[in-house]
Amino acid sequence: MTATLQQLGERARGPIGSALPALTLYYAAQAISVLLLTVMSAQAGMPIGQVLGSFDGNWFMEIAEHGYRQDVVIDANGKPSEVSLAFFPLYPGVVGAFTAIGIPVLTSGIIVSLVAGGVAAWGLSVLGTEIADRRTGTMLVAVWAIAPGSVVLHMVYSEALFCALAVWTLVALHRRQWLTAGSLALLAGLTRSTAAALIAAVGVAALIAIVRRRDGWRPYAAALIAPLGLLGYLLYVAARSGRLDGWFWLQAEVWYLGFDGGAFTWEQLGNALTGEVPGWAVLVALIVLGTIVLLAWSYTVPLPPAVHVYATLMVVSALGTSQFWQSRPRFLLPAFTIVVPIAILLAKLPNRVLGILLPVGLLASAWFGGYLLTVGGMNP
Repeated sequence: MTATLQQLGERARGPIGSALPALTLYYAAQAISVLLLTVMSAQAGMPIGQVLGSFDGNWFMEIAEHGYRQDVVIDANGKPSEVSLAFFPLYPGVVGAFTAIGIPVLTSGIIVSLVAGGVAAWGLSVLGTEIADRRTGTMLVAVWAIAPGSVVLHMVYSEALFCALAVWTLVALHRRQWLTAGSLALLAGLTRSTAAALIAAVGVAALIAIVRRRDGWRPYAAALIAPLGLLGYLLYVAARSGRLDGWFWLQAEVWYLGFDGGAFTWEQLGNALTGEVPGWAVLVALIVLGTIVLLAWSYTVPLPPAVHVYATLMVVSALGTSQFWQSRPRFLLPAFTIVVPIAILLAKLPNRVLGILLPVGLLASAWFGGYLLTVGGMNP
């Protein structure tokens, strides 16, 4: 009996204990990135709190404190007003739960992002370990933590929460935990519109299981549950705006965002090649080109089909979006599985080499994100 209890205790501690190196790397990267951002903010004459809660963060904090209180107003030209309905509810809802117990809204938003980022890092460690080995899982976390768009992981943005839900959905699919996968995808659909890629991944995994006559009714249930969050919020915005395409309409008319099949991305890549854009835009072009290479490279790794579907659709969504060229690295951040080949390579390197490569990558990424926020004054 004592031996059995000891085994159960080891199993309970095992998953968290095995992820400790990855979590240590993740939070060390966040601490260094925040420190550098604080220095850059001070040089630009901007309070660090203002920077961490800027741009989309203002909208999320508005929702966390007051809910969706604004109505859609149409001007004489038929253009709708800026309203918070364009932002999905789960992240500000969680932030609002912290503010309800007396924590300032900015602090609450940063706490939620940091905790969610740690949960995502844990999930990446587990996913990488189950796909390859524990060291690969740790390197997968390290590469994601220093990705070019990682500055938003300690801001009042929803990317950290979405990534946490997405990676654990993929882990659940890999383990054939269908109801968990469907439920997490539902929550992701209440976090960002790009949950469509995750919903598709659940659907593909469920279809494969159904064809192979595996796991009974559970794959059907997962496929039915997964889209409910995204569809539910889109219908809510439709009711509030009086248009069935209300959310897409607001995105297009107010934020000039929409899927253009990559036309804007192609145009910006061309501008970067001609040298008619500033240096930061050229760096984004290099990141985009690198992403395409990484996506193709990831297909050489025997990942589960659902993982390939998710990553491909995330990249297509990020590169097929019009406007906000500087935000491409952030849009690509949830496509974390495309760096699995790099994680596998890094896992083979000695620690003394990693001790040089990872800090250099971290400082470059942190500087880039800080530059956009402070010197550039742009939405990252």
